[in-house]
Amino acid sequence: MTDHPFLSLVVEALNLMHPRFAAAHGREYPPAEADEPPAARKARERSFVMEFYSEFRRMWDRAAPVQRGLGHVLVQGDPDAPARQPDLLFWQLGERGQGDRRLAAVSLVFRSNPAAVAADLKLLARFRDLGYSLAVCVLIGKATDPDPEPTPGVTPVRFDVEKWQVVG
Repeated sequence: MTDHPFLSLVVEALNLMHPRFAAAHGREYPPAEADEPPAARKARERSFVMEFYSEFRRMWDRAAPVQRGLGHVLVQGDPDAPARQPDLLFWQLGERGQGDRRLAAVSLVFRSNPAAVAADLKLLARFRDLGYSLAVCVLIGKATDPDPEPTPGVTPVRFDVEKWQVVG
């Protein structure tokens, strides 16, 4: 799974997350909440996204993307993308006269939130088609939670909340 340098950075950042910060709003959706309207469907994931970004940013401050051959990487929105965007869009800064390039679209979603999992997988596939080299769906849950159907072009990364690390 970590054969791409960006994927290895994602895994490392996830494994560095602190549970108190990442799980501030709970680790699962009760069945009744998992069926709420789309506007509320990813509220609990927000603390995971912020903690992941924090750890990724610390690695960025230590020049980890540059050391792994990715050059300078930053998070920013995509002005050419549709209104709804994944949680984080990573770009490689242009160097030596080259323009900035889309690198990866990343979403973090609880496996106990099946409607959001399906929506994010579909969204990530669209962003892969927009020109992002990688589309990564971080599936947060227990090892016993069922995996969603594979989505072409989207790399699943499974984060086990019981072991508090990336698995498989």
